[in-house]
Amino acid sequence: MSIDLTKARFKEGRAFPILIPLLILNLALLSVQIEDPAGTYLFRKWMLQAGAPFFKLSSGVSHGVRSAWTGYFWLRGARQENERLLEKVRQLELRNDAVAQIENENYRLQRLMDFKKTLAVQSLGARVVGRAPDYMASVIYIDRGSSDGVRVNAPVIGENGVLGRVAVASSRTSQVQLVTDADAAVGALVERTRSQGVISGSGDPLLELKYIGNTDQVEVNDVVVTSGLDGIFPKGLPLGRVVESQKGKTVFRLVRVQPVADLIHIEEVLVLLASAPAHEE
Repeated sequence: MSIDLTKARFKEGRAFPILIPLLILNLALLSVQIEDPAGTYLFRKWMLQAGAPFFKLSSGVSHGVRSAWTGYFWLRGARQENERLLEKVRQLELRNDAVAQIENENYRLQRLMDFKKTLAVQSLGARVVGRAPDYMASVIYIDRGSSDGVRVNAPVIGENGVLGRVAVASSRTSQVQLVTDADAAVGALVERTRSQGVISGSGDPLLELKYIGNTDQVEVNDVVVTSGLDGIFPKGLPLGRVVESQKGKTVFRLVRVQPVADLIHIEEVLVLLASAPAHEE
């Protein structure tokens, strides 16, 4: 009898776990069919309420990803546009620099041509194509030679005055010795006093005016021009301006002259193809 009772209880215990899922399933099926007063099925309402947090999370994640993706493409496009604009600015700056270079060159050439008109001698324009690395070098090279009519000792002048003379002339190029060279010498004349001497290079930016007597009243700021007595340079070409003048220990004064021409930044020159008696002032 006790054994039968135990078996019955055991069967009841096994049935209980099975009964609970069946009851839940039954309630779920009933909720599918049951409507609330508003006409909405309870099961659908419960599912919506249960899934609402997940829907919100999913929507937030989707919106964040979409915003990040849109922002990435926007930033990428903005960066590309910025690079394009920067490149355009660089191109415009290069173009402006080129225009400025052309304008400066035109200005120099115009001044050179204006100076050429005052010369009573045939001349030839040339460009400087070479110079020793030392900025104080007293030799330059031009792109005109003997085939263009250039000869040795032909005077070379700039937009403001004398630069030097042709020392060597090949077929297409020439070497020019500047007046600052220690071996250079040019017949000179002090315009105010008419004192005559020789301009020679000293190896530095200033020139020396030699053979001016101590009794000559040569003063600072006096203009010095070519005398035409050296057989190379026509008379009256500008050489420089006196920056120092004092009595020497001998019979000659110590006179130093600042060249009127820019001997450091030379780009274009005029080569005189034949000597002339004088420069028209």
